[in-house]
Amino acid sequence: MTPPTATLQRSPEAGSAPRPAAEAAPTVDPHTSPQPAGTPHPPRVRAIDGLRGVAVTAVVLYHLFPTLVPGGYLGVDVFFVISGFVITASLVHQRRVEGGPGLVRFWVRRAQRLLPALLTLLVTVAAAAALVGPVVSGRLREQVLSALTFTSNWFQASAEFSYFDHTDPPLLQHLWSLAVEEQFYLAWPLVLALLLVAVRRPRTRVLVVLGAAAASAGAMAWLHTPGQDPSRLYFGTDTHGFGLLLGAAAALAVPLLTGAPRTARVAAVQRALTHPVVPVAAALGVLLGMARLRDGLDLTYRGGIAAVALATALLLVGLVVRRGGPVRAVLATRPVVWLGERSYGIYLWHWPVLVLLRGAFPDSSGMLRGALTVYLTLAAASLSWRYVERPILRHGFRGAGRRAWRVVRADLLPRGAVLLVGLAALGLLAGQGLRQAPDRGQVESLVAAGQDALAASGAALDDGSGAAPEEPDQPAPPALEGATPAEIGAQTVVIGDSVTLAAAPGLVAELPGVGVDAAVGRQLAEAPAIVTALRESGRLRPYLVVALGTNGDISSRDLSAIVAAMGEGHRLVLVTAHGDRSWMPEVNRKLQAFVTAHPWVGLARWDQAAAQVTDFASDGIHPGEQGGGVFARTVAETLRTLP
Repeated sequence: MTPPTATLQRSPEAGSAPRPAAEAAPTVDPHTSPQPAGTPHPPRVRAIDGLRGVAVTAVVLYHLFPTLVPGGYLGVDVFFVISGFVITASLVHQRRVEGGPGLVRFWVRRAQRLLPALLTLLVTVAAAAALVGPVVSGRLREQVLSALTFTSNWFQASAEFSYFDHTDPPLLQHLWSLAVEEQFYLAWPLVLALLLVAVRRPRTRVLVVLGAAAASAGAMAWLHTPGQDPSRLYFGTDTHGFGLLLGAAAALAVPLLTGAPRTARVAAVQRALTHPVVPVAAALGVLLGMARLRDGLDLTYRGGIAAVALATALLLVGLVVRRGGPVRAVLATRPVVWLGERSYGIYLWHWPVLVLLRGAFPDSSGMLRGALTVYLTLAAASLSWRYVERPILRHGFRGAGRRAWRVVRADLLPRGAVLLVGLAALGLLAGQGLRQAPDRGQVESLVAAGQDALAASGAALDDGSGAAPEEPDQPAPPALEGATPAEIGAQTVVIGDSVTLAAAPGLVAELPGVGVDAAVGRQLAEAPAIVTALRESGRLRPYLVVALGTNGDISSRDLSAIVAAMGEGHRLVLVTAHGDRSWMPEVNRKLQAFVTAHPWVGLARWDQAAAQVTDFASDGIHPGEQGGGVFARTVAETLRTLP
């Protein structure tokens, strides 16, 4: 039987939340509300499941092909809003039906919903990591522990993982969002119970929750610093909890929008928020954000993510209070709903599958790897839903365990025995995968070695160190043709990302005295602000090398902004990108076009020189010691040939 989707209905009780349906077999993702037994079945809102399907599709496409849907990561924020909306509606309804918050029942249902699929994933992924090898299992023990304690977001923030570094991410990086939600599930029922008792006016409750959401979004905007990796703000429950709170506020507001207005002002607000154009405009806003809001833009963290979350909240209100409309019709179509019903499993499986395939087949094409990722993800999510999640949701932990044991006993030979042996082998492999996991990933080790080399040589400029620069405003920098490596290094600053950090031992060896400002996950859009800061602090040298293109697409506007930030008396060298990532050919094409239009700018063809490298990491992007020397010589040769 097809499991019912999340359902809501209008409540006749003023100030109460939308009324969730009974859960004969709950929906498949963590955003579906738990339901008390015996609750009547109101009409379904299948479009909410469809919205989940759109959200998980955007996230998967962003991870597979970042340039295709540059704002696809916003699907996570759509999930946050849906979660806050449905969970709040469920808690308020549960309180009304049972006369109390029903916290134990709520938390048990959350455990039944989240833990079985998560534990299945962790065991399977650890076993697969044992087969693929250490290239994919850096810090796996810590990742598993943080996943089990729902602290993945704080672990990744403290370990300085960058969510936006697509080159060597953790195998379980995506579980950061599950951690944020679980922290919400633990705390919000208590906060909501206090809110319902302490604040009697429903409208004031909505305003209080909106104020908390604004504080969270404001913290993200206030703390964001251009040119610095925003992953701490992205991972943090404090700075990224506004989506959950906006969803909660929307759930508390729905009864106010469907009840009889007491004043003309309330009636005007009701008409505005329930107008047929609201769901259409909100849906277009969400899609526009996914299409245009790149993760490297300052606007993204200074209101962009919050705007998409607000649009999602308005869309949910429209889907619930209006019975028809084009948006609801599209989201309620069977294929979209099917994806939404399995969105939790799809989200859980797609990222580890992608990372494991990259590690196992580093030379395969991105398109083939993407297609295989989609196929394996859908298969794993479907199997997980049918054999793990739905039985426990229907029968509970004990009931599902008893039924499974009866099946094994009834068919002990041969299929039962095969099943038991298979599970034992899976457990042994998982243990092996955890035991052999290195304390650092391969790329992480290369980056750390580069950072140590910069610190030892005094070449790091991001902390204010480095050799004294030449006079920044000289009319023309001296030609470097025939210059010694030390002379080139003394007059050069390199701005880069994790590839530059991996190549740093080669840079400081080949170009003594060079200044380096590099950071993991950095993108070209951040470079103009960095150049401006170096210039204003007197640390910008006559020759500037920019090696940014590893982590995403670039724009000619950003390149022009770098030139403007440099000012007179400086020369520029751009470094091409190397690796099997979908955006890199376009990055190199744009770099070549810019250099053609600006003949005084040099182009270091790292993509061509990389053919000489023999010690790339497993991702085929980050060079080892030998490759770092090739990188440095490529840069030096380009500097020498500048006109």
